[in-house]
Amino acid sequence: MRFLLAALCLSLVPLAAAQADDPYTVTGVEIDATADNALQAQTRAMQQGQRVAARRLIERLTLAEDRVGTPLESGAFALDDAIIAEMISGLQIRDEQRSGTRYLAKLDVGFHRRSVSRVLENYGIPFVDSPARATLVLPVLDAGGDLVLWRDNPWREAWQSRRFRHALTPMTVPAADPAMAPITARQALQLDEAALSALAMQYGVTRIAILRAAQQPSEAVRAGGYMVEFAQDGTMAVDTWGPMSFYGGWAEAADFFVVDREDAWKRQSIVRDMEETEMRVTVLYSGIDEWRRLQTALARASLVRNAQLDALSRDGARMTVQYRGALDQLVSELAERGAALEEHPELGWVVLATR
Repeated sequence: MRFLLAALCLSLVPLAAAQADDPYTVTGVEIDATADNALQAQTRAMQQGQRVAARRLIERLTLAEDRVGTPLESGAFALDDAIIAEMISGLQIRDEQRSGTRYLAKLDVGFHRRSVSRVLENYGIPFVDSPARATLVLPVLDAGGDLVLWRDNPWREAWQSRRFRHALTPMTVPAADPAMAPITARQALQLDEAALSALAMQYGVTRIAILRAAQQPSEAVRAGGYMVEFAQDGTMAVDTWGPMSFYGGWAEAADFFVVDREDAWKRQSIVRDMEETEMRVTVLYSGIDEWRRLQTALARASLVRNAQLDALSRDGARMTVQYRGALDQLVSELAERGAALEEHPELGWVVLATR
């Protein structure tokens, strides 16, 4: 009974702190329950929804093979309801419908970072909670040879209806007005470097996913495309993804792409060696704003345990940094935060701003 009361109380806690684009927010959990009366139906639905949200969060932060043999294994998720309640920082309820015996709604759930970390550490499950840089998605619909990017595009609508901004690999879709985005569907598929670079600059990203999809006669959706990334010097690198067929429609194809990107990011970023290493770095910057961005990148990196300022001048700073994991993982994470960690022949390790 104590948990049931907690669930109802949490439903009144606003999700203000969790609305930021962070991976500890799970959105769009559909809840539906029936019971002898309206209060019992709502309580049951809330309890079920919180379990689903907790499972989705843990699956987001960890790899499936690391959960095998624990109560957090996907097929046998058995985390105690009281523990889940302690992990939750706030709830937001949308699209409520109720009757005398049934309750339906959508639930957005925010979680306490420290509480979740404590649970995962107790079970010895490595995890990553530092998101990658955002990817701009260009969903190109292949409608019998006609290429559609902006209007009358169910592939685009699937991306807009899903909430991927809280993923470990956040995804955004450009504004629907073609006048706001200097690129056509054909230019995107032809990898027009000038148009893609202009689009990346406009949206402040370095990664663009160009995903072409078509509905097959079997009703399956076949999707594939390109991953484009711009380096600090402006050069463009291209990788391919797919194609694959999805029998759950447009939404399943979008979900699969995001999960695939998240798994790749987790395999790159998860720390299994918890030993700490200390290094001295020189942070180079051209002004106070750039210094603040680089300082924030170091302070917020999940691998960095401590970043101490030793000396400060007009164009550079000396810092002592303690970090966990391998050096290449630290380099990768800082790059995702807009900072390059490089070895200089005279200064040693330096931190510079990237594009």
